[in-house]
Amino acid sequence: MTSGSAASIVLRAPIQFDAANGDPIHAPVVLATIGAFHTRLVLDTGSDVHLLTAELAEAAGLSLTSVDEGTDHSGSSLDSWLVGDVSVTFDDSAPGGLLTLRDVVAIPAPAAFTAHGIGGILSPQRLQPTAFAVIDEVLDELSLIDGEAGEIRAWLLEARGTPDVLVLPRRAGDLRPIVQAAIEPHPDVAVLVNTGGRHTEFAREVVPGLAGGELERIGTGVSGAAVLGARAGSAVLRLGEHRVALPSVLLRAGMDDPPAMLGQDVLRGTVVAVGPDPATPVLWQVGELDAEVTGPSMGV
Repeated sequence: MTSGSAASIVLRAPIQFDAANGDPIHAPVVLATIGAFHTRLVLDTGSDVHLLTAELAEAAGLSLTSVDEGTDHSGSSLDSWLVGDVSVTFDDSAPGGLLTLRDVVAIPAPAAFTAHGIGGILSPQRLQPTAFAVIDEVLDELSLIDGEAGEIRAWLLEARGTPDVLVLPRRAGDLRPIVQAAIEPHPDVAVLVNTGGRHTEFAREVVPGLAGGELERIGTGVSGAAVLGARAGSAVLRLGEHRVALPSVLLRAGMDDPPAMLGQDVLRGTVVAVGPDPATPVLWQVGELDAEVTGPSMGV
């Protein structure tokens, strides 16, 4: 921690973008231990709960109760079980990596998780009851930092230097980081800041007239169902007075609430900070000014 900030670091842990077999993956993961098992856990701000695969939970001796049905990113349903509170240790963390995950849910292991050695998904904003989760995809590090939003912003500015930190008001009452943004020249809509997502996606109906190509498979939900979208090329994202150059936007039909999300195609190379309290803003530290976008603009 730098001396000028009142923020206090609770935990630091490295993040990586490699599967167990060394293949690259799109989402940030932390190496962790649950019971006697080492695994990879995805840092997914788009999730409002912690998820473990049922196979890992059972192998670690955790009890699964109360079967229920949930919905994944594709809109498909999947079975789920309540696990309760689970102790997890983040490998290679400092000062200490032991945390308690509250209200954990188990799901059947998706094929991609099994292939990549992934044991589940973490909701970073719910890792510690008072700390902001700072997902630094520049230095590839997760930090849990106690402090007010202004103190976290000051800490980021001191630690990272010149790139600005956008303060984005968050939708009240939602455990996910949902902000207001727009694809120019369209009006603002609710947008999920989703570190677990591969692409930046907008529902077709909120960007009428924006042309896309042929439908193609752009991802897979944890249920295994395909996610379909059409590529619409580059665009400009407006967040209040700030404008961000997007390398690509995907158009989807039938997106659930919210009707848009920012994914790793934009978030990689930036820093996102999200707190456990939905009344606090999302902090997004982006790169240098992009001269190709006119007006107040941040390029990524």
